[in-house]
Amino acid sequence: MKACFKIKSAVLAFVALAICAISVFGCAPAQSGGVKLAEKGELMHYTEYNRNAWLKPVWNTREVYNETVLFVGENDEAGLLYKPEKVLSVRSYGLDKEYREGKDYEITQGGKIRRLTGSEIPYFEVDEYYRTEPDSVPVAIFGKSSNPATEGQRYIKYGEGDTFTSRQIAVTYAHSSPWEGATPRFAANRQKSFTDKLRRKESVTAVFYGDSITVGCNASGTGHGGNIAPYTPSYPQMVTDYLGDKFGCEINYVNTAEGGKNTEWGADNVQKNVIEYSPDLAVIAFGMNDAKLPLKTYKRLVCDMADAIRAAKPDCAVILVATSVPNNETDWYYGNQKEYVKALKEIETDKNYGFVSVADMTSMHLDILEKKRFRDITGNNINHPNDFLVRVYAQVLLHTILGAEFTVA
Repeated sequence: MKACFKIKSAVLAFVALAICAISVFGCAPAQSGGVKLAEKGELMHYTEYNRNAWLKPVWNTREVYNETVLFVGENDEAGLLYKPEKVLSVRSYGLDKEYREGKDYEITQGGKIRRLTGSEIPYFEVDEYYRTEPDSVPVAIFGKSSNPATEGQRYIKYGEGDTFTSRQIAVTYAHSSPWEGATPRFAANRQKSFTDKLRRKESVTAVFYGDSITVGCNASGTGHGGNIAPYTPSYPQMVTDYLGDKFGCEINYVNTAEGGKNTEWGADNVQKNVIEYSPDLAVIAFGMNDAKLPLKTYKRLVCDMADAIRAAKPDCAVILVATSVPNNETDWYYGNQKEYVKALKEIETDKNYGFVSVADMTSMHLDILEKKRFRDITGNNINHPNDFLVRVYAQVLLHTILGAEFTVA
């Protein structure tokens, strides 16, 4: 499925550093008992886009900001990442309308949020979402639907723009539970040449190269997401903006991602889309459009890109982003995406690739999906993240770059 277009930009931002070392943050299985419970923090402003609130790591926070939910059925209920201790706000996706507990929704004993009869909260009717006839793109459900009311052959709802986000809501709440899923793990000194430049406050170039997710498709603050409230940037832009404000040296930001492209295209076009910019940091993010590609071939193509970049720019650091996964209720392109992280980690641990780090979005997304449904955090219901998941992409990548130095307050 081809969606969105190529963007190229070279935007100056300010960034520099006190980074000890930059390197890998892959996602690793949680230790027994989960992550140590974070300290309570002061509540951040969350009724409009606020980068610090948006970047609060979902695996290390006591206050979850604008976690999204989509109801299918008038009295549907949805799980949250944590059991709420106190719900602070339930708002529309654009954050301009607030809903009332007891009138529009309730929190169940199990900690789920339930839509009440007569609520003003938008929702999809079951037959509107689990369609008996194909939508504009005929995406059939495979396996078992998450809604027992659906019988026989069904086609799941698909749409770009605000098809789904206009009906999603944003829940802000406090909780007292540790994260029990995958957590980023920092390995220092993987990209010393890049961090040394930051320490010296040199001007650096960061190139982001991948598919439509890296373009920013369905992020609300991009042209490919409608430029609508709450105006969340793409994850590459959010990462660059954060680094610029935190450190203060000059970053030349380049995004050459293109919608619908796969890893073979990435390898074929790495010269013009990455190497010609002479990057100090190259972020490579392919895999979503490679459902049937064997792991061995995927690994070879990614190595080809890393090798070509390193040969042309020996001091360039490379981060490989393991993709999020497509909708597991559908037959659209659902295949090897969740397996590619294994190939990326093999590259990372190869002694010949000491300049490579893996940002493991795959494990993070899969563990989030243990708590939430795909429709709660998607922009098009097939493969694009909504603002909430875009934020998680940025969080994981910033941990890959900064480790413990990635903090928001």
